[in-house]
Parts: sequence; structure tokens; C-alpha cells
Amino acid sequence: MKSFFPTFFGNESLRSALGEEILSDRLGHAYILEGPLGTGKHTLAFQIAAALACEQKTEDGVPLPCMQCPSCRKILSGNSPDVIFVGREDGKATIGVDTIRETRNFSYMAPNELEDKIYIFEDAQAMTPAAQNALLLILEEPPAYLRFFLLTDGSIPLLETIRSRAPTLRLTRLSKPLLQEKLLETEPEARALQAQSPTEFRELIAAADGSMGRAKKMLDPKFRQSVLEDRRMARSFAELAASRSKASTAIPFLNGFGSRREEVINRLLMILLCIRDLSLLKQSETAPLCFFDDREEATDLAFRFTAPELMRYSREISSAMDALYRNANIRLVLTRFAMHTGLLS
Repeated sequence: MKSFFPTFFGNESLRSALGEEILSDRLGHAYILEGPLGTGKHTLAFQIAAALACEQKTEDGVPLPCMQCPSCRKILSGNSPDVIFVGREDGKATIGVDTIRETRNFSYMAPNELEDKIYIFEDAQAMTPAAQNALLLILEEPPAYLRFFLLTDGSIPLLETIRSRAPTLRLTRLSKPLLQEKLLETEPEARALQAQSPTEFRELIAAADGSMGRAKKMLDPKFRQSVLEDRRMARSFAELAASRSKASTAIPFLNGFGSRREEVINRLLMILLCIRDLSLLKQSETAPLCFFDDREEATDLAFRFTAPELMRYSREISSAMDALYRNANIRLVLTRFAMHTGLLS
């Protein structure tokens, strides 16, 4: 049986369906790849591009794409002139209509080397309505050689006219067991870390939140220590809140947030993930967890809170993050957060 997309993990039924469509020449000209950050949207888009051009496409016993033929190697290394990346210009929050018009005009030029000309749109949800309408003009009647892959996290829905012409393929995160299996299988640094520090390796798997890309990034010791410190802060918040600690204990914790806006937001986000797990465990002891790697520890901690308390913490964390995104004063935001969550009273 032929295997498909060897570096894109999970999403088994999706991989199989796409692979069979490529083999039978039934792949559509446009797709929306939708999923949270780290679910492999880029990987899948480039793997599909390579599969379309693979020189061993019909060979028995060879995965699709083969990863070894000249066409595969050129595409996967980012050196094919016929696989074009479209995204935001530096410093801009959106993809404007001028970018799409330029893309549209260029798309009518035939491929240089391949049978297909493939456009991969990064953060497609960032296209303005005018940009989406400009793209629609070519989605409606594309030349036979054109393929479009619109990558989006789904946070902002694309126009219905776009969605009606590009089926949505929803990607899901990897389970922790599958992430661990594939990381150990493909990364020598992961095997070394597991042997040297099993506890730190388990923390890495939990912190990766089902993302192979994030897990690989965390193999870098500097980045890993930063993430592990964020997780330590989240646990500290939960313990302080559960123990109804005095202000003298909470002040050192607040000072540990740091002074950089991005750093503070990341730590608040990690606390939010921690509280999310505790809230879910209040409803079901078998709930899927994204922060904790030790279910027994998490369950014991969850039952030191009431459900309304956890809901209040979630609201206050989200409110603090929103304020920081709006450029509010960091110290004032953290002080307000501590007062409203009961750390300072």
C-alpha cells in the first residue's frame, strides 16, 4: 500500500484522500488548509506541491512524494520557480489588494519547469475583503496549470465566495503519544534529551501542544528553558491561588513576569492554558489536557478550586492579555490582574 506525505504526521484520513486524488489526477485547483498554529499547514502544502511534480509518483513501494527525485528536492528546498509564496509585506497587518492583483497578473504566465504553478498563501485570513475579491476573479476561471493553497488559522473566516470555490481541509494537532513517537523517530536531539532528562522531555511534549514544529524548536536549549520558565510561572500561579497566599508571597511571583510585553503575554497565555485544563477536569477527570503532563497532579490541583473561581481567573487572564495587546502599562495590568484574582487583596 502506498504511503503519502512522509513528513506530515497525523490526519490519516486526510492524507490518504489527498494522496489518492493526486494519483488519480482528481485534485482540485484550490484548497483552504485550516488549522491552529503548528498543525503542519506549510508542511502539507509543500508536500502536496512535491507530490504533484514527483517523478516517481506511480512507482510501487515508493512514498508520495518520494523526497529524492530532482523535482521533489527542488520544491522541498524552496528553490522551485513554480512554487510561489504569498504573504504579508514586512510591517503590514494585512495582505492588500495590490499584492493580490500582482499575483493574479503573474499567475497567467505559464510554469517555468513543472506542469503546475502553485501558489501558497500564508495567513490567508489577513487578506482584506478587496484582496479576496481580487483573488476570486482567478479562482472562478483559473488556467488548467494553476493550484492555490490558502493557509489560515481560521480565526477570521474567509469570504463565503472564496470558501465556495476552495474546499476547506481542517488539520488537527497531534496527540501527545504520536508527537512523542515521531519526534523520537526523526530527531536525534530528542532521543538524547529523553535519555538525559526524562522529566524535561515530558515537559517538552506537553508544552509543544501537539505541534511538531514547536516541539522541534524546543530542542534548542535556550528556547526550551524560556518555555519551561513560562510553565513554571503558570504552575506557581495555580499553587498561589489554590493556597490563598498572602501578598508577601505573591509579590515575588509578579516580579518574575519580567518587563517585556511579549514575555508577559506569553506567560499569561501559559497560565490560561493551565487554568483551562483545571476547568475541564472539574467537568470530567478524563478530559484531554494541553498543559499538564501528569493527570493525577492536575486532578488534585483542580479540586482545590471551585468552578466559578476558575472561570473568574480565565476572564481576568484574558482581560489582562487584551489590555497588553492594546499597549497598556505592563505594571498596572499585572497589578490589576493580581488584585482581581485575589493574589493581592
